[in-house]
Amino acid sequence: MKVALAQFIYESNTFNSQEADLSCFDPRGIWLTEPAAIREWASSNRSQMSGSLDDLAATDCSTEPFFVAVCGTPGGRLSRDCYDHIRTTLAESLQRVLPADVLVLHFHGAVCAVGQDDVEGELLEMIRTELGFRGRIVLSLDLHANVTPRMLQQVDVSTAYRTFPHQDFYETGQRAAQLCLESRSTVRTIAKIPAIIPPTATDHRTGRFAAMLAAARELESNPDIVDVSLFPVQPWLDIDDLATRVVVNAVSPEAGAATAQQLAEHWFAQRHDWDTGLIEWPEILSTLASPIGKPWLLVDTADATTGGSDGTSAEAIEQLWLYRETLPGPVLLWVVDPEVVQGIKIGASTVQFGLQKISISGEIIFNGECRFTPRGQAYQGQEFSCGHAIVLRAGSLHIAVTEQGCLCADPAFYECLDLDPSSALAVQVKSHMGWQAGYEVGPERGLRFDGPGCTSVNFARLPFTGSRRDLFPLSASSPNPIELWQST
Repeated sequence: MKVALAQFIYESNTFNSQEADLSCFDPRGIWLTEPAAIREWASSNRSQMSGSLDDLAATDCSTEPFFVAVCGTPGGRLSRDCYDHIRTTLAESLQRVLPADVLVLHFHGAVCAVGQDDVEGELLEMIRTELGFRGRIVLSLDLHANVTPRMLQQVDVSTAYRTFPHQDFYETGQRAAQLCLESRSTVRTIAKIPAIIPPTATDHRTGRFAAMLAAARELESNPDIVDVSLFPVQPWLDIDDLATRVVVNAVSPEAGAATAQQLAEHWFAQRHDWDTGLIEWPEILSTLASPIGKPWLLVDTADATTGGSDGTSAEAIEQLWLYRETLPGPVLLWVVDPEVVQGIKIGASTVQFGLQKISISGEIIFNGECRFTPRGQAYQGQEFSCGHAIVLRAGSLHIAVTEQGCLCADPAFYECLDLDPSSALAVQVKSHMGWQAGYEVGPERGLRFDGPGCTSVNFARLPFTGSRRDLFPLSASSPNPIELWQST
């Protein structure tokens, strides 16, 4: 059996008005179309592609990886030109390796482009209709995917990540490979829940979401159930078909419907207990006044580059500036501001930061490239860059200013700037949950705050329009709480 494999990872935030172009994938991300280059890349990391190739190597299957496009940093909609290029390249690359018996497609599931709200659904439809592929399609998704009937109607079986903060890319790839060998046909059932959930309420290790995941694994012990996936959707999508979902792949429609309905009803019943975990600044300042011998994490939830914000908010700098000489230890902060970076490079001594345009001055202690490989529990082996970086020291504040944003919820980010996060009083991260995997700490070390930005977990602050206003917590009730769809 011949298995062809592709990986396309990007995550859209439609509240970010900046369109993403091809430079997000090449040169700032990963863009590969040659099988040998894909194999070499996969051998250096623990991605979904790596997991699938490794697992299939132990079978009688032949493998042909044909396309990888990965942008590790979410952003706005893909530009039309960017999406058209991705679509064309994926189609041409697939055609070069056909015929194949099975396609393994590692997609994110929350990609929007200009003029297209369901990119993954459109790509899958293209593979079936325009390219005429009639073999088996195995689809893996991020658990923040906005899963649509259009996606699942085109595939034979699906699965998804089971961790947040994300740590199981490789394991998801392995599971997708195993589903290549699944002989039973499945019916895909979607249970649509009219709600969006704060990412801070979806920790796979503890609390209600962890219990939901455990229930899903228990339900998979039923021989009629092949896979159960929970999708606490990426909530910053102002599109018509946004919702939290449960997806069940089952041998029988009856088993799929019953399982999806049961889980969805239980999940929706918990909605009033979903907590943002936000803390007001007076409490944060009081906490920082008493060092604990290990760093606190200052969690900027509203300007999270892991969720599609651009990293330009200087909220933490503004709140801490007056205390820069009295804080009992170093505080590492970060803001994206290419104009400030350029200004300092040409000799500016006083600068204005971020959206708030805060005027500060400080000693330059780093001036160079920000490039690093995470060493925590997520994104191992993958390289990230924030472009050129400046670090200014003002009292206890060490302020990193970079040309661009990226996934920086890992100590390697500050270490590549010659800073030591392990000895700091506090370290800022622009991330909702990924910092827990990156810094290998529990949620109790996080001081979550709100501010400017398009990834706020205070959803009422965001300009949702139209039908999206019917989602909990934007709306208190729904006339039809759970909607079921099944593949034909």
